[in-house]
Amino acid sequence: MGVKRRMTREAAYKVLRDGGQRHDRNIAADQPGSKEKLFAPKLLATYEAACRRKRDYIKEAVEAEQRLDRLVEALRLIMSDKRFRLLLVSEGLATMPKRLAQRLQGTTFEPETAAHASEPLPSRNAGRQPVSGICPDVLDFLQDCPVKVKIFGLLRHVLPARQLEIARLMVAMERVTFTYAKILVAFTPRALLAEGFDPAMIANVSEDQLGAMTPELGRLGSEFLSAVERRGSVSLELLATSRYFDRLMDNSKVVRYLARNFPAQFEEFHSLSLRPPNEWIAIPIKRPT
Repeated sequence: MGVKRRMTREAAYKVLRDGGQRHDRNIAADQPGSKEKLFAPKLLATYEAACRRKRDYIKEAVEAEQRLDRLVEALRLIMSDKRFRLLLVSEGLATMPKRLAQRLQGTTFEPETAAHASEPLPSRNAGRQPVSGICPDVLDFLQDCPVKVKIFGLLRHVLPARQLEIARLMVAMERVTFTYAKILVAFTPRALLAEGFDPAMIANVSEDQLGAMTPELGRLGSEFLSAVERRGSVSLELLATSRYFDRLMDNSKVVRYLARNFPAQFEEFHSLSLRPPNEWIAIPIKRPT
């Protein structure tokens, strides 16, 4: 068995930039064994697993955002009661998280990272030329990841914007692997492929399969990256809001007041005070700075 070759950003720069045509040809041709095509069973199994994982993640993101919205609406309802606000002051509960206060005051905002999650990230390498066909932003983005050399050979088959998107997807999915990179390259929209490249060169997939699967994978990829971008901000805001709401529901005077004055909504208040079984942990996607 051969030794697996992995590279840091610095090593990648050295090979791609300083190695001359010999290294350029070697990487473009990939490494031993990498010329094998992905055939239908493995390709479809990996494709379906990736789609399933993205759907699950997106579903969790939506559920967390919906829970945050429910908490905010419940608090907005009870905070409209002047006597309840006076009760909070007397019980030392008038101080709340800043973002929650902004929401209750009607301030609307979107997390900065989420606003343009599906758009290309701003480049800190503007004006720099590709390094042997690889976008400099990609090398910077993958600087903390052990990357197989032959992945760079695959990335040359797509345009720079798609190279960076593939890098983001691999990192977010925790799958910086040659097989996953090959699938993402194979299911790249034609407009983002390098001139002269045919996906059939790396994957045994028909035109009909490409036409059916590429849009779905692209849509899920965009939604997934958007959910990853929002995750950190929403997680922290949900945690802070939930803890404040739990403090209210742990106070006997507050609970009695709500039960007496908001009987129709009290069951909803009680359910919101129960922490969901799967608490989100904030792990936002790494972005070039």
